[in-house]
Amino acid sequence: MSGGNHQSQLEQPGPQSQSDRVYRAASLVIKPLLRAWFRMRVEGAGHLPASGPVILAANHRSNMDPVLLACAVKRPVAFMAKAELFVGPLAWILRVIGQFPVQRGGIDREALRQTSAVLAGGGVLGLFPEGTRGSGSFATVHTGLAYIVLRQRCPVLPVAIFGTERVRRRLGWLPLSSPVRIVIGPPVDLPGAAADRSGRRAATEMLRQRLEAFLAGVAGTPAAPDDRQDDE
Repeated sequence: MSGGNHQSQLEQPGPQSQSDRVYRAASLVIKPLLRAWFRMRVEGAGHLPASGPVILAANHRSNMDPVLLACAVKRPVAFMAKAELFVGPLAWILRVIGQFPVQRGGIDREALRQTSAVLAGGGVLGLFPEGTRGSGSFATVHTGLAYIVLRQRCPVLPVAIFGTERVRRRLGWLPLSSPVRIVIGPPVDLPGAAADRSGRRAATEMLRQRLEAFLAGVAGTPAAPDDRQDDE
């Protein structure tokens, strides 16, 4: 599966859903505030197509990663969120803005269906292939999440997030301001999803190596000023 060959397969999104409208309305206020608070520097935002299905495959260091990655791009991004968060009013808020729950520890077929629905509708799906917070080095990749990436026929953009590991809460809820850098790369070339277990393991390792190589290539090497996408 080659990221460069997917452009002709991109589907055009339909009319905006209620969640898209709520997301965009909230973004007018929330995104500028968070980008300023965290002194965000976003590079490579131009790699994200203006329409059509796409996966953002990012490293994962902090609970703030999904929020700040969503702030880094203009289009709404749907993320999987752990099912434990979907309780009370928070569950309603998460669903309204297009987030969906995933049961960890096994195969969640409903979550798989949701990922397919997001992409079939021409949306942006954000995934953290490592599966959980950690060093954010792509040293390991969760096989199930890798399979989601590999089985979809759409561009997969690697994303490197730096600085969120330093974000800590203060005053009970307010996160500590810390500079954050987010780099979005061009589509990566990936193999198709294999049917047998050994083939899936090999494809998962290839995905991990490509993501790890991208992360190493952009770590500590900010883009030239003309290449940065610091504004919405």
